[in-house]
Amino acid sequence: MGTEARVLIIDADTAPAQKMGLALDGAGFPVTWCSFAPADVSESLRDFRPSVLLVHSELASPQLAALLARLEATPVPVALLCRDVAEERFVRQLRTGVVELLQEPFSARLHVNRLRLLMAELPDRTGELAGRGGGREISELVLHLMRTRRTGGLAVGENGRAFFVRGVLKAARFRELTMEPALAAMTRSSDAWTYTEGADGASGLVDFMGEEEPFVVTYREFGQARVQPTPAPLEDTRPPAVATPPVVVDPEAARTPILFVDDDPAVVMMLSGYFSKKGYPVATAADGLEAMKLLSERSFEVVIADLNMPRLDGWGLLRMVREDLRTHETPMALFSAQDNYRESLRLLHAGAQAYFPKSLRLSSLEIQVRELVEPRRRFSRLVATDGGIEFNFGSLGPQWTLRALATTNYRGQLDARDSWANWRLWFDAGRLVECTALIGGTSLSGDRAVAGFLASKQAEGSLSPGTPSPSEGFAGHPTEATLARLVPWLNDEHKRAAEGQLARARALQVNEELYRLFITVGPPAWQPMVRMLCEQKLTPAEVIARLQVTPMEVAAVVRELLRRGVASLQA
Repeated sequence: MGTEARVLIIDADTAPAQKMGLALDGAGFPVTWCSFAPADVSESLRDFRPSVLLVHSELASPQLAALLARLEATPVPVALLCRDVAEERFVRQLRTGVVELLQEPFSARLHVNRLRLLMAELPDRTGELAGRGGGREISELVLHLMRTRRTGGLAVGENGRAFFVRGVLKAARFRELTMEPALAAMTRSSDAWTYTEGADGASGLVDFMGEEEPFVVTYREFGQARVQPTPAPLEDTRPPAVATPPVVVDPEAARTPILFVDDDPAVVMMLSGYFSKKGYPVATAADGLEAMKLLSERSFEVVIADLNMPRLDGWGLLRMVREDLRTHETPMALFSAQDNYRESLRLLHAGAQAYFPKSLRLSSLEIQVRELVEPRRRFSRLVATDGGIEFNFGSLGPQWTLRALATTNYRGQLDARDSWANWRLWFDAGRLVECTALIGGTSLSGDRAVAGFLASKQAEGSLSPGTPSPSEGFAGHPTEATLARLVPWLNDEHKRAAEGQLARARALQVNEELYRLFITVGPPAWQPMVRMLCEQKLTPAEVIARLQVTPMEVAAVVRELLRRGVASLQA
């Protein structure tokens, strides 16, 4: 069925559109591409008659909004290639408009197969979503409906109903409220909700609205208490009736973005499909280098990586993640079909939070993922209590802790301690306003104190809600701005320290257990250099002379041994 689907690629840049077109053409898809220019789109829709659009754009882009408006006359499902796929949970069961979010960058191996599966899935999709309410879940759904110009009905609990036509609120009632106040009240509700695509979603709503004048609430105006009267009638966009039950969107899952890293497209597709349908925002990478690029661009609650991959394997990715202060707090798990490698890393405390066999059932893997994020979920649940709760800030991650307190608008103080220092941090409306540290008999404050807290590994302590009364400190800067300033500086400091150590080193101190593992799983081409450095204790210069290799090749091997913890520098 996929080879019969006609794909129209829409991209503002010709070069990536041609690259995607060549990949799809090679897979048997009839394909063409055009720009976002209205004339180009209209001509392509008329002459090519596509089955699906592959659009390179973000959900919030004005270009996409204009395109969706033009598609109302010629409805064609849209697959979006974008950086932000957090709203994937809202599109996976819908059949019209934006029906798929594909994570950038374009991958022929992954995305061609996903388009093929999409065309097979669409006829069987329910056109319904459901969720448990609470938090910002309903608010995020409403924003999604507005900016993707959805038509359908939203039911919240037993008392809330709203109907949208092309992303515009046409009717709403919540208890005694109507229209925009009703919609705002529904977004704050913790009741379960259901969204039904198409005119059937408005069943009975317009009747109980009576003769009240309909209003328009647009995406730009949502949340600003602005409404405008309009005489626009409702239009019947009734989809075929289906009896399949809706997929429940779990708010806990929706707040748990996961990155899966594996060079096997079948494994990645299986994991992505299962967790996406459970409501998790999912991104994928084919190896460790792709994963590091994604990690540098956005944050994930969990990374699960295969141990054996080309270019950069799971072990190497783990070391890179842990060495970079921007990513080193990310919970990470390794999985492999080879139990001996996985168990060796577990026993050697290589730095991952978990090690999974590939034979693990998907339902069991989901339970393990929930266990990995439970410490952070527990912190979020308890942060508003009266205090006295002890936390391991080292396991939560100092940076993550500061961001969590900013998100919850925490007011009070945080006390932390480890074997090196004691810290006290004050917060006002989630903003870090001061930090002090006591190291032995030395007192520090400001950036130097915060830097020490960020570098701590196993700090424990507690929260004490209240009104802070420190000096001015960071009062003029958001917590995120403070982190953006200090984390790169700390990274540079660590890098300079490592380079200085390398310059003074005369030999490598080898971890024998990790060395035996590296000889087994490391690149075969490196083994002669590795054996000379680690077994014969030759210097890099001697290795270069004996093997006639370049200094850059030897330096790459040494860096890899250091990154994996196989060896350390000995002065």
